[in-house]
Amino acid sequence: MEPRGTPTRSKLTICFTLPYSQKKITGIGRFVADLARKLQNAHLESMVLAPWTPGTASEDGSLRLRGTFLLNFQLAVRTAVRLFQVRHRFQILHAQHAQFQSLAALIAARILGKASVITLHGQVPDPSGWVRKALKRLAEQLSVMTATKVVAVSTFVGQHFSKDRGDIEVIENGVDTKVFRPNETERAQLRASLGIDRELTFVFAARWAKSKGIDLVLEAIRSPRLASRHFVLLLAGEADPTDVDDSLRMSELLAAQSQVRILGPAFESLPGILSAADVFVLPSLYEGMPLGLLEGMATGLPGLVSDIEVNRMIVERSGCGWTFRSGDAVDLSNVMDEIVTKGVPPSFPAKARAAVEQYYNLDDEVRRYLSVYERLVGGFPAVRTASQGKPRPPARKPTRSRKSTGG
Repeated sequence: MEPRGTPTRSKLTICFTLPYSQKKITGIGRFVADLARKLQNAHLESMVLAPWTPGTASEDGSLRLRGTFLLNFQLAVRTAVRLFQVRHRFQILHAQHAQFQSLAALIAARILGKASVITLHGQVPDPSGWVRKALKRLAEQLSVMTATKVVAVSTFVGQHFSKDRGDIEVIENGVDTKVFRPNETERAQLRASLGIDRELTFVFAARWAKSKGIDLVLEAIRSPRLASRHFVLLLAGEADPTDVDDSLRMSELLAAQSQVRILGPAFESLPGILSAADVFVLPSLYEGMPLGLLEGMATGLPGLVSDIEVNRMIVERSGCGWTFRSGDAVDLSNVMDEIVTKGVPPSFPAKARAAVEQYYNLDDEVRRYLSVYERLVGGFPAVRTASQGKPRPPARKPTRSRKSTGG
């Protein structure tokens, strides 16, 4: 039985803001989708404010943007306006990343007297020009300072922002292992449809952006080292218009067509695509806690990853996988050649999935976010009864920063 005064969960709605369309393959998009779905099982409601994707049905939380001019500014303004329009429908705002959309949403939440959470998913790459860099840094600082509660997806991310906020809690990303799991039937069907026989198959499943290393993958597979090797690369996702130029979108993909299978956007079909592969490739320059890699590991795919801190930690925890020098396409091609030549060690698939089950379970993540929400609502009496007037934000209480134990 719940203690007296505990808020009624069925009356609590979380409003998520998302900088990317829900239809695109992004770790943040999957994070929001999984968390929202699990909250429904816990009798909490949720809504998502995200950019609308042209050609798809307009949803309740869709934010229509015009072109790519001042895209971040457009998104921030439209998010803030929509929050005021739906202010009676939610009690807690949950923003993603420390960036302009989050800052606008967090300021709106404070004006509306709503509690707020921001999840820091990693360090957003710096834009070109000192003015843009200064504005980005200002947005990061103000976002972290304005939120009622700040959560980081890894110790590394928390440490990066610790100079702006001392009470950052670490909640590592989790994977739904019932959705992402080895599936031999789907594997056989998809490989047959793609004309893949016994070739070792790599998969890149992310935004096609330079920050995700798509250019490194394409350069690596065209290297002389791999010229005579038989393998396949699956490309799931789509180009990011803000991060990839036209030549990278088209000519380079077509030039590698003999080894590449371009699958395009695949948010819902991603579990099956991962089942068809043998190795998950993650050459990102920046990551906070790469959910795509964890989903691949849950499917039994060891990772071939850039040697940034969080990737090295995941490989070490799992006891399987390979690393290469971040940003070095030649080193990536050398490691790919080694994998194609020697094959994947028989123990790696089981080790990859076991690591996700032990360290990155979605249910554990959801329980910790429920605790965060309940702590915020506990100081938010207006959620309990509709007659108690305008809510006030809960007073901040400094807490000790929780850090990953490293397993």
